[in-house]
Amino acid sequence: MCFMGTETVADRRNSHKSILIGPITMHPKVTGVVIYCMSFAILSGATRPVPGNAPSLPISGSRIIRVSTEPQLQSAMGGLQSGDTILLADGVYNLTSTLYINGRNNVTIRGASGSTNVVLVGMGMDNSTYGNVPFGVWSNGTNTTIAHLTIRETWDNEIIFNQGAQSPLVYCVRLINAGSQFIKSNPTDVTNGIGVNNGTVEYCWFEYTGSPPNDHGSGVGYFNGISAHAARNWIVRGNMFKNLHNPDSAAYLWNPAVLFWRHSVNTVTEQNVFLNVDRAIAYGLDNTTPYFDHAGGVIRNNFVVLLPGFMSAARKASSDGSLIAWNSPGTQIDHNSVLLNSNEFFAVEFRFSTTTNCMARNNLSDAPIHLRDSARATIDSNLVTALPGMFANPASGDLHLLASATNAIDKGVTLLSVTNDIDGDRRPRGASSDIGADEFTANTPPRISNLRLMGTNVLISLTTFPGESYDLLRADDLLGSTWAIVASNIAGAIGGIQLTDRASASVTHRLYRGRLSP
Repeated sequence: MCFMGTETVADRRNSHKSILIGPITMHPKVTGVVIYCMSFAILSGATRPVPGNAPSLPISGSRIIRVSTEPQLQSAMGGLQSGDTILLADGVYNLTSTLYINGRNNVTIRGASGSTNVVLVGMGMDNSTYGNVPFGVWSNGTNTTIAHLTIRETWDNEIIFNQGAQSPLVYCVRLINAGSQFIKSNPTDVTNGIGVNNGTVEYCWFEYTGSPPNDHGSGVGYFNGISAHAARNWIVRGNMFKNLHNPDSAAYLWNPAVLFWRHSVNTVTEQNVFLNVDRAIAYGLDNTTPYFDHAGGVIRNNFVVLLPGFMSAARKASSDGSLIAWNSPGTQIDHNSVLLNSNEFFAVEFRFSTTTNCMARNNLSDAPIHLRDSARATIDSNLVTALPGMFANPASGDLHLLASATNAIDKGVTLLSVTNDIDGDRRPRGASSDIGADEFTANTPPRISNLRLMGTNVLISLTTFPGESYDLLRADDLLGSTWAIVASNIAGAIGGIQLTDRASASVTHRLYRGRLSP
């Protein structure tokens, strides 16, 4: 009988890797078996999605129309039918017309994978002679999907959803240098709260690579990453917003990267990174309306970073909050990590007397949480004295906790509404949830320290740590067999744990591996 032990090396921001280790452990009474063993490594599992690099969506549609040139793309758009998927071959497409999805439903425009292989290019962000290309993609259809490509250099919005659109999906798309809002969702009837509902923007990348747009008619620097009016139940998840910043001379000094307002409801903004943006997230702005500018919704598990010296002293003097809920009752702002480096006054701000029944819990920041103009919110278990040395790499927007951040680790209250962190790792890992967007784990993989037979059973010992949970898996063939779970979510302990694979001693060979529980 031959047993091979394996261990898992887990990187919380990358993939789970399984490494076969030796030597083979044999029962001393086994005879007549010749064994040859060598160590090698295999990969197990997929890389976790990150902005601009997420798993490929399945290719489906009533018709799959493959194009490889810009004229072919325009021809496909001209003959567009509901249910079509336009699949673009890798390459650069210099647009001669906006891609209009007009009166067609269930349409997909996509590349095969990633976000950089297919590039749609407008006439220039500040080129007033933009011709037939004011926008990148324009849609009033239901279930529009835009995925696995880049859109850049448009005079106006790079993606716009108009009256009639519902349930759009923007997935793994890079949006670069937009002349106005990168993604715009227009209303049908603001007063009655009718607009584009159930949208999802996931694993996308928003960036100005140089200066923001000039005056296109609404003043210098008129932009947002996402601007949605009368929008219900949107999800903004796993995106990067970078360098969405105006100079002090611009007409708009505090553009939110994510703005849901004008009667929007129940937005979820989570697991995003905001690096050098003038304001990260705004649920509501205006209190002069006959309706709530926004209502409900959550802002959780986001990283926000402004580098030192990013704002002038004069600019800071007019600042308020990076994460705001203004005229937005019932909004929960939980488990965010905000490092402003003295560029703005407040990490979180609730404003106006209509902003009631709100929450701010387990946020980690270097600036206070503010109640303004009679707003009311429950403020609990926040740490507002964060320092750059608590984090992995603030300069790149990486606010994962270091082991030295002991004043944040296990110091939060455990919330039933927040069960994971910015990476999707479960909360809590330790005795209680960590404060901030990251749930710290040492990521030390379990090691099989002993493997022996006991009657008809196999006993496997794993090295473990308290506060972590572990799985044990087995397979009978390294390449052709599926790894089956022997035990899952077993609490770690000082000195390790011992697990039993029952009635397995009669198997001629078997492989085992341990891992941190997902």
